[in-house]
Amino acid sequence: MKKMIIACVAGLLAALCFAQQNTKNAAFNDVCVSISAHKVTKGSFTQTKLIKKISREIKSSGTFIVSVDDGVLWNTQKPFASSMAITKNGIVQTAANGKKSVVSAGSNATFEQVSSLMTSLFNGDAGELEKNFEIEFIGSTANWNVNLVPRDASIKSFIAQIEMAGRATIDSMTLHEPSGDFTKYEFTNQSFTDSLTESEKAGFNAQ
Repeated sequence: MKKMIIACVAGLLAALCFAQQNTKNAAFNDVCVSISAHKVTKGSFTQTKLIKKISREIKSSGTFIVSVDDGVLWNTQKPFASSMAITKNGIVQTAANGKKSVVSAGSNATFEQVSSLMTSLFNGDAGELEKNFEIEFIGSTANWNVNLVPRDASIKSFIAQIEMAGRATIDSMTLHEPSGDFTKYEFTNQSFTDSLTESEKAGFNAQ
């Protein structure tokens, strides 16, 4: 469940700048508004997970989709094929053989809270974000960094701090855990469309 909640938080932050914002930080608001013009964002990702205790890095890569209407879809291609869709209703995992498993948002209190935050972002309720995270914006719309610290203790028990960096798009996102472990996502080859294809929609479908 911990892995799923961290993945959900990653999806939440990946969606952060793809929803209309109205924050107290004008520069942060400008960055998010410029990116939020796109209903669907697609691209490639590389994930690096550092396990501090054994000094080991685990890498994976694939493609991602952020849809304002549908949620966030991670399609992992290496080292093993799988997908994980994060929606307002829960998480849909699809194995390489096509078998799906679903975790409802209501099955875990922390996940339900994170999922609620994501829904607020998709609906443009940036006030919910500011209520749940301390936000530090550094830089300008041309080259920026954002640090977020969860206010809620239940989320903070999984994620101590989140760092994001980008320019016209989000280039990287790092989730720091209280243990010292971290997961870093690097995003490349980003493109934008107004809608999903039928096969892309199927990735979000629990059936």
